[in-house]
Order: sequence, then C-alpha cells, then structure tokens
Amino acid sequence: MLHASNTFVPYNYPLKEAEVVFLGVPFAHTSISKPALYGPLMVRESLKLVEGFVNGRNIFDLKFCDLGDVEVVPGSFELTAKRIKETISEIKEESKAFPIFIGGDHSITLPIVEALKPKTIVHLDAHADMLPDFLGNKYTHQTWAYHASKLAKIIQLGVCAVNKEEIKNMNVMKEIPSKMERPIHLTIDIDVLKNVVTGYPEGRMKLEELLKIIEKIKPDSMDIVEIADDKLPSNTGFAAAQIILNVLSRL
Repeated sequence: MLHASNTFVPYNYPLKEAEVVFLGVPFAHTSISKPALYGPLMVRESLKLVEGFVNGRNIFDLKFCDLGDVEVVPGSFELTAKRIKETISEIKEESKAFPIFIGGDHSITLPIVEALKPKTIVHLDAHADMLPDFLGNKYTHQTWAYHASKLAKIIQLGVCAVNKEEIKNMNVMKEIPSKMERPIHLTIDIDVLKNVVTGYPEGRMKLEELLKIIEKIKPDSMDIVEIADDKLPSNTGFAAAQIILNVLSRL
C-alpha cells in the first residue's frame, strides 16, 4: 500500500467519477493583496487539518477530484481568463461535479461566470467591486462585478466599503431573496468576514452569519478569493476551509 497523497483527500478520483471538482487559480495581479497568489496552497493545507464531519456528514466521503491549479499567465488578465474558460469548458464536458474555485484575486470570478453561465450570482464581500474600470483598466478585482452584472443577476451581501461611483451600479441586499433563478454561483471574498486580516479594511460579517446565508443559498458552484496569507497556519485559509465544508455538507 502506498502511504502518499498529492492533495487534501486520501484518494483523488478521476474527473468523470467525481462529485466535487477542486481547482486553484493563483492569479493575483490586479490586487494589492499579493499573498492571494498562495490562496490555493493555503486552502488545501487548511483542509488537511480541519474536522471533516459537518452537519452530521463526513464531507471527505464525497468523491473529490483535485485538478491542481490553472497555469496562469502572470500579469495578463486576458490570457489567464482565456485559460480559465478553456479549463472549465473541458471540465463541463467530462463531469457534472460540483465545482470549487480558489483564488487568487477577485478578477478571476468574471471568466468563471462567463464559462459557467449562472442565472444568479450571490456575491459576499466587504466591497462592491462595481467600477466600470479602475485607473484605466477594465478588468480588475474592483471591476469584475460590474461586468458580471451584465451577464446574470447579482445579489450582494456584506458590502460596507463603497466607492461613490459604485453606488448607482450596486444591488446590495440585507438578506437572501426567497426565490432565485438557477443555476446559482456563490462568490466569496474572504474580507467580508469580521476579524479576518486580509490587508483591506475588514468586513462586518461573522462566520456564523455567513454560514446561515449559505444554508439558504444551496449554490450550484462557488469560488473563494483573496486568501491573504503567505505563511501557515493560515487564518483566512482556515475560514475558507470551514466555508467549503459547510457548502458541501448541503449538497
């Protein structure tokens, strides 16, 4: 017997057999939060250490396929976005597994939703990310939601830091609507949480509040971004791991 593993689960299933597919996107070139580059690593290492039993279910009994990380093109959002979309297209052809994407900065969510084509995007973030462009750049972590809102209905929760120009574009709500059109993509910037240090002004949402929101959403896909640690153990990585396990417990 081989006592070895190349990921956070004891066995890495082939994509065609998987119930959950895990993909890292270590692109962090539109954000000042450069440690987000290490987000996939931080989350994988955190998932190795967390308790797998959540809501009466052992999450690691699910069939995971960890595909590794997208080979991003440093400094080029456009080329990286093309690779993200091509990778997701291949995944969709082979599998109906629940996809989880780990950033990286929040710009990666735009090509993800372009490829997945959800009807609703639920966006949990301390920031609205609703600028048409930022310092002349159309595609950044501060503009992705503006462009994504042209593709699907976007529902924003937890926003507490807003640029004056963003107000007219925002769709901030205090709670999740009772009805949302599916498929639903959940995107979480970890800075939405209170007392989680990311390099940005912290959010005001407690982890318990966020988990209650997730219970109502039951998303069809998700991403978590701006994991802002460059060493282990990772505070933001552990928060992301808890969120992932709670989402998977409700599949």
